[in-house]
Amino acid sequence: MKTIEFDIPEKIKASVVKSLPLVNEIKDQDLREKVIEGWALSLNLNDFSCMEEIPGSGVPGGPEIGNQVHHIMGVARLAIAMVDILEDTLQSPLGIDRDLLIACALCHDLGKPYEYNPKKRAEWEADPREKGLPCLRHTMYGVYIAMTVGLPEVVAHTCGCHSPEGRFVRRSLPTTVVHFADETFWQVLESAHNWTLPKM
Repeated sequence: MKTIEFDIPEKIKASVVKSLPLVNEIKDQDLREKVIEGWALSLNLNDFSCMEEIPGSGVPGGPEIGNQVHHIMGVARLAIAMVDILEDTLQSPLGIDRDLLIACALCHDLGKPYEYNPKKRAEWEADPREKGLPCLRHTMYGVYIAMTVGLPEVVAHTCGCHSPEGRFVRRSLPTTVVHFADETFWQVLESAHNWTLPKM
């Protein structure tokens, strides 16, 4: 697959590695670098210098806890733990590639910088009739970023199908794990903090 070269500041790439230490557990160097590049591109195109600048909510205006790093790392750790516990309990492998699972989990919200872009949100909120509100959800934008930097199709699939959009397809195994890790993250916090999360 051909990829497009982008001039992404090295400090943004470095910030991704610092924000997502689990990326270093991806043994495949090419995959690891593309995860970093995907996040760096998404941040750079939407005027963020690091992931910590993005609020820790599921959707703009929703209940917040921490920042997006807390969410991404939380979901990734839950996804890995689910697979490890199931495999240990059943004493049988699930047949999931660990590198791809980590990449899918770390990239599931790759489109969030776009959905949280302050300039874009101001445009969309000014007149939703013109472009919609939001114009694209983070799921669709995440697919765009993943495909642009040459991430594997399964990572793009996770970006696009971990959320309610995934009801219309059969989710891959890594995407299924990430979907339930993501749902667990938000639903447990909703109960613990007595939140009312937006329903889709």
